Amino acid sequence: MYKLLSAIFLILLAAGVMARSFDLSVYKDGYYLRYEFPRHTKENWFEVTLGKRQGLPGMIDAVKNKASK
Repeated sequence: MYKLLSAIFLILLAAGVMARSFDLSVYKDGYYLRYEFPRHTKENWFEVTLGKRQGLPGMIDAVKNKASK
């Protein structure tokens, strides 16, 4: 069991170190996760965004999304 937990921790650590942007927030009524990979390239290979940020950062994201469309 400890080997499994340590392997999961190391995978998450490596993914966080190799990411250009890694943002995880957990709220009472939801969560927000954004992950961009890899760090040292001009273009992202992939980007994952789940949930929505709350408060001012969420409002800024909504304005950016509307402006980019």
